[in-house]
Amino acid sequence: MTADVVLLAGRVRTMDALRPLAQGIAWRAGRLVAVGTRDEVLAWSGPRTRVVEAPEACALPGFHDAHLHLTQHGLELEQVGLADAATLDEGLERVAEAAARLPEGSWILGAGFALQRWGVRDLHRADLDRVAPRHPVLLRSQDHHAAWVNGAALAAAGVDAATPDPGHGTVVRDADGAPTGLLLERALHLVWDRLPRPDAAALGRALDAAGRDLAARGITTVHHMAYEPPSYWRALASRASRAGGGAYPLRVWACIPHADLERAAAIGLAGGHGGDFFAIGGAKFFADGALGSRTAWMLDAYPEGGTGVAVDGPDVLIERFELAAGAGFVPVTHAIGDAANRAVIAALEATASAWRAAGLRPRVEHAQHLHADDVARLAALGAVASMQPIHLTFDAASVRALFPDRLDRAYRTRDLLDAGVPLAFGSDTPVAPPDVLAGVRAAVGRLGADGLVLGAGQALTVAEALQAYTTGPAFAIGREGRSGMLREGYDADVVLLDHDPLAGLDDLAVVATVMDGAFTHGGEGLGG
Repeated sequence: MTADVVLLAGRVRTMDALRPLAQGIAWRAGRLVAVGTRDEVLAWSGPRTRVVEAPEACALPGFHDAHLHLTQHGLELEQVGLADAATLDEGLERVAEAAARLPEGSWILGAGFALQRWGVRDLHRADLDRVAPRHPVLLRSQDHHAAWVNGAALAAAGVDAATPDPGHGTVVRDADGAPTGLLLERALHLVWDRLPRPDAAALGRALDAAGRDLAARGITTVHHMAYEPPSYWRALASRASRAGGGAYPLRVWACIPHADLERAAAIGLAGGHGGDFFAIGGAKFFADGALGSRTAWMLDAYPEGGTGVAVDGPDVLIERFELAAGAGFVPVTHAIGDAANRAVIAALEATASAWRAAGLRPRVEHAQHLHADDVARLAALGAVASMQPIHLTFDAASVRALFPDRLDRAYRTRDLLDAGVPLAFGSDTPVAPPDVLAGVRAAVGRLGADGLVLGAGQALTVAEALQAYTTGPAFAIGREGRSGMLREGYDADVVLLDHDPLAGLDDLAVVATVMDGAFTHGGEGLGG
């Protein structure tokens, strides 16, 4: 038998402790058949084998993004982007530009604003009314836990002074009780749920755009969180289920909302169902909100008072973790604040017999602020910390401003790793760009956008950060026997970088990406 492709690189970092370095790899029918020296892999070449030589490049296992919202990422690629808008005025200019090109009355959607970055304490609908008086506007915050809307959007949704706050959400109001246009947590759904939904064709285009974008960043597997409408999830499942041979460039491990556990269990749907390219895995919970919206649930109060928002409270977590385990779904829980993380850990301890009996690996999503006492508790559970180091870059200034007395609780990657907690890194896109290489730089350098380092003692090495994008997330979803390493018999999921990341992270770029043995990015630019 011969290989479909033999890839010879300047260096192959396999992430396999048994053979960490190689000169080349070969694959056939979507699986690796050889990892070794130049001669060892060339022995697999035949008359129809494509031999690719990339003498300056470094090959690694294809990256995982261990936390994202895939369909929404694709949709927001076409919306007003505010993540790199440095000021309020710059953000308003972008909304005005959208208003100038879109038909009157159509919705203007966007995301990425941050009060801390813009240096403002509040936002008001009047500013949006001024630049887009004939369009309803809805802009989501960078953390996607708040929305800023104009008067036309409030009117379209029927939100006014008489509208009560929904559970776990706040309509911010002025002195007269009128909505200011800022909607926190589940209050944003008062308007969001009234938006015209994209049809199947639009969702398909968005998913294709998301797939191309992620493949260009070296990503071959994604862990999809459930915070999207059912139509989005169905489109995603349909698209990803047709992957393989280049049909769709990503493998998807997907969660369902925990509110749907009873319905899933009633028809026998369970975690682990699916195939090589699309699989159902977890039930998604929310223990709290987010830091940018001041809704992360903290043990100690914010400077302005209050400790944030408990969304799925401790009793709910305990009751429904047990239900999830019984139905075969991994408990996957959003927890930003240290109080939220403590509540999740306590709930996992209380339900350990159930999820351990089911062979599940619970995950704490974000694990962004942790009290020292809780690091060892998390390690003792064997749970996974699914974190997003790229968030540190834009959160660092807020952490310093809000919690100067507890900086040591933020992004405790070193403490967690040293305690034995498996790390799985992702982006939470569209909250942050799904840029793995930027995430590695953030985990290693811990440099905030303000130019200051946050918690230098929590820095990882480059090799450790790469493990958290390869072997760590593969373990998190039970695929350590087929993904996250370059080893014979494993999936032919590969990323080719222009140089060895351990030699330096500056100007590091993705040259090509392979998923299931097919080039999903950059293959045409390689010889052979």
